[in-house]
Amino acid sequence: MPDVKNIVFTFISIVVVPLLFFVLLELGLTVFGVGTSFDYFHELDIDGQPHYQENPDFADQFYPASLNIGPLENTFSKERDPELIRVYVLGGSAAQGFPHKNHGVDRLLAAQLQAALPTRKIEVINTAMTSVNSHVVYAVAESIPEDSADFAVILMGNNEVVGPYGPGTFNQNFLANITVIRTLQSLKRTRTWQGLASLIQKTRSTDAMQELEWEGMQMFTNNGVPHDDPRMASVYGHYEDNLTEIIETLRGKGIHVLLSSVPVNLRHSAPFLSVRRPDLSDEELDQWRALTRSGSDSASQENWGDAVTQFQAALEIDPGYADTHFRLATALENRGDFQEAKTHYQRALNLDALRFRADTRLNQVIQNIAACIEGDTLSFVDSAAAFEEASQPYQPGWNLFLEHVHYDFAGNNVLAAQISRSIMSNLAPGDEYQPLPGDEVARRIGFPNYDTIAEIKNLQGMIEHPPFPGQGNYAGLQNFLNGKLERVTQAVGSQREVVQKRRSVVESGVADWKVHFELAVINQRLRNPPAMYRHLNQILELYPHNRETYMKIAEAMSKEGKWREVIPYLEQSLYYTRADETKIAETTGWLGTAYLRIGEHEKATDLFLEVTRDYADQIGVTLRAYGNLIRYARDNGNDQDLERYAKDVQRYGSSLLRKGKNQEYPLLYQRMSQLMAMAGYTAEAQEWAEAEEQ
Repeated sequence: MPDVKNIVFTFISIVVVPLLFFVLLELGLTVFGVGTSFDYFHELDIDGQPHYQENPDFADQFYPASLNIGPLENTFSKERDPELIRVYVLGGSAAQGFPHKNHGVDRLLAAQLQAALPTRKIEVINTAMTSVNSHVVYAVAESIPEDSADFAVILMGNNEVVGPYGPGTFNQNFLANITVIRTLQSLKRTRTWQGLASLIQKTRSTDAMQELEWEGMQMFTNNGVPHDDPRMASVYGHYEDNLTEIIETLRGKGIHVLLSSVPVNLRHSAPFLSVRRPDLSDEELDQWRALTRSGSDSASQENWGDAVTQFQAALEIDPGYADTHFRLATALENRGDFQEAKTHYQRALNLDALRFRADTRLNQVIQNIAACIEGDTLSFVDSAAAFEEASQPYQPGWNLFLEHVHYDFAGNNVLAAQISRSIMSNLAPGDEYQPLPGDEVARRIGFPNYDTIAEIKNLQGMIEHPPFPGQGNYAGLQNFLNGKLERVTQAVGSQREVVQKRRSVVESGVADWKVHFELAVINQRLRNPPAMYRHLNQILELYPHNRETYMKIAEAMSKEGKWREVIPYLEQSLYYTRADETKIAETTGWLGTAYLRIGEHEKATDLFLEVTRDYADQIGVTLRAYGNLIRYARDNGNDQDLERYAKDVQRYGSSLLRKGKNQEYPLLYQRMSQLMAMAGYTAEAQEWAEAEEQ
């Protein structure tokens, strides 16, 4: 019989002691502020009431922090009003609303639900992020608080290959085993792992530490994954496993799940990367090229029958070339063979080796899961079918999309209508429900607006870079966006026209807080302070969690010299800085100025010193804080403090020079010269001025 004491001792030595050591180490590192929490939501008290707020660092567990990939800003009460209907949206950039983030599916859905349920309060919390896949959404679902919402919409699938741990990603190794992925992610969330990673980072060379910058889709262009790549089996398997567990996790938290299929642009998004048959002979290649050329010539002359014949012959030589399927589909469509065209559009999608769009197999996984999971807390929303129906007799294209996967207003409206139908069928089964028409939704949310114009211009800039110029219909995409910009600019009109258009929405009481914010900004530009204040105050009632509202009120009051009234707005805005040091430093410095203006000099001094001590990386704000400290000490004859502040800022400026920060902040010499002169240090002021000239 084994010695029980030895077994127990061995177990304690091998398992218990290391585990205890790890737990204590984690606790110690947490206490000393090493590492960060990667939960999606942070809990915080606002005016004594518990709230949830998104964690801006959440995505740093998947991507380098320098890429600035992160959630949209959301703050909402932990305590749920009985009259509240709350909906989460989970997914990638299409669900997030790129590029129209203020006119995405979440806002349109809120407008639809508010119209259907005018006596209820509606909150749609969008947790979606750009460039994420099901591995990331799985982590989001895990950290969503229990019983915190009524519904959760899942709309994801476009980034399964190019997102974290996919075979087409750019910053991580592909991992075939999902258990390994989840174990690795669990380790990344520990303070021990983060502490070790930080130590390793500090030992790396400057070149090795060069931060990765976001460059858009062109970052993935060398990461093609053909349809027959054996790694694709893992992609589909991971997606199925993650999606299943996301659904069960959310349902286990008391949330009804709305599972959506994923619409993509079939008709007007040519493949990004087509792969040739590897064993083509030179003779076959020449023949293929000749057929492709003649097919393209026939298409340009609108001789669609010949084009179909020639592209079909080219596919007999190389049946796996994605772009040929797309060209054939276009020819078939123009000939009126819509069903056959659909087959080849889908084939072009599935064969595209730069896999930015959810293919048909991923959508089949969604349908299979929806059919297999039992229970009345899961609803299937066939958005892909709704997009097809809205595009008949054609396949979905630029009528609903802006490029390959991102929805225009019309596409988001189709999504919002389908999702709202599903929600209303659960809230009021048996009742007839008719979603608002698109033009009424557009009126209520203020679409289009000046942001829309800027977003289309940004999109035009984005498509100038790979992989878009390589698409077979690139010129068509350019023309489409040019026309879109012209139409939207005309539709928006002048600032006074915008105010007039929004008036009926405001007067009818259906305007959301973003409409009021738009009107506040425009009325500020039109120099109409009463209207600006009216809209800003309305925002505080509708959504009191927007930092920019408080800052705009503070800005306006500062110009009027109402410094005492400014302070509570600045203090309230600090709840919504989301640990952004730039915003915290700016607000703290502004608060110092406000306290100085009302004569509370001790409080002002403490705030300015806080800036210089805790936010020295914010050079401009820090130098302004020193300027206020020096000016106050000088004007009040406090020579001891004046000397101390002058020496401190001199040391600060010299340290910035040693670090080469004058390149980052070119005004350094000028500001330092001004500060030294203000302090009465004439020689030092001259030295800084001469150093700038050199």
